[in-house]
Amino acid sequence: MASAPARAQNGFGGWLDDVDNYDGTVTDMTGQSEVTVEVGAEGNGGPFAFAPPAVRVSPGTSIVFEWTSDNHNVLVEEQPDGADWAGEESLENTGYTYSHTFETEGVYKYFCQPHLAVGMKGVVVVEAAQGDGGDGGDGGGGVPAEYGDWFTDSAPGGAVDNYDGTTVDRTGQSEVTVEVGADGNGGTFAYAPPALRISPGTTVVFEWTSDNHNVVVEEQPEGADWAGEEALENSGYTYSHTFETEGVYKYLCEPHLSLGMKGAIVVGPAPGAAGGDGDGGGDVQAPTGPPEGVTVWEVLAFGLGGAALLSPFGVYYYQQRRELPVGESGRDEHGAIREAPEEDLEEIGHDEYDPWGTLSLIVVYFLILVGLWIFMYFVEFLGNGPTVIG
Repeated sequence: MASAPARAQNGFGGWLDDVDNYDGTVTDMTGQSEVTVEVGAEGNGGPFAFAPPAVRVSPGTSIVFEWTSDNHNVLVEEQPDGADWAGEESLENTGYTYSHTFETEGVYKYFCQPHLAVGMKGVVVVEAAQGDGGDGGDGGGGVPAEYGDWFTDSAPGGAVDNYDGTTVDRTGQSEVTVEVGADGNGGTFAYAPPALRISPGTTVVFEWTSDNHNVVVEEQPEGADWAGEEALENSGYTYSHTFETEGVYKYLCEPHLSLGMKGAIVVGPAPGAAGGDGDGGGDVQAPTGPPEGVTVWEVLAFGLGGAALLSPFGVYYYQQRRELPVGESGRDEHGAIREAPEEDLEEIGHDEYDPWGTLSLIVVYFLILVGLWIFMYFVEFLGNGPTVIG
């Protein structure tokens, strides 16, 4: 199956960052009653890996840990509240098996104690698949747990031999590649991966790796507009489509349908993805700019307008602080303005009135309003901001 870059959502808080057989894929085994994880598979510089390193299962699934090399154990690092997984602390060798049924939803992190330093770690995600409890249909959520009989012997074309029950999870990625004419079904007659889950808005690039294949749409959700690529194309040809409508898309290669060359794409969030990946929820970014529909110039204009309205009060306060001496009826010994006693209040005479100070306030206020008007002329009427040269 094609690999892809690790996606941040499935980083599990960095738990799998140093696991070299983890490529960002969470192997989707939801809907299956029993799943096997190899203990001591090839990886991390030797037989020091869990395979698959990250697996998604439904509540009630039994995972069989099967030792494929020696001197490993399974120690629980973290599990959801209320879960009772004890792991297998004793060091065991090839052929040993240990199983546990996972009931509590959430993320389980585990490791091999002797080989933790080289990256022998794993994750189990337990989530109720949207569509569980039904007949494998849409379940109202557009993301079924299964594909009906599409990959089985009873479907047109028979079974797909490179489909092992895994839906490769590429949700969160903007572009994904599917090989057309990969090895499988007795020759170069397979799509790889045959079953894929993506997010709405993801572009799937179909890349021909052998000759004389096409991509014919068998079934798609109501309202979807995928036309496929019905022309027979050869190695090196590519065709892409952006999938927007949630649901299941089934497709096939017309010349090689009888050999089992079929595929499926699920568009929609991974089961339970709306609640995060178990690491405490998704990151929420604070807004970094003005609200939608409001330009930076408008924010600046409102700020200048507010400053213009408040400027007379600021000038008045400054003059009061500057002109009144300490110890008189203006300020106290700390420099704070204090009110004069009523008996000290007296009416200001005509000769004490400062017309120039008042006039200066009016002129400053007027100039601010004129400058604000000129600024808004550039923004609102000309549709652009002032041009700065230099």
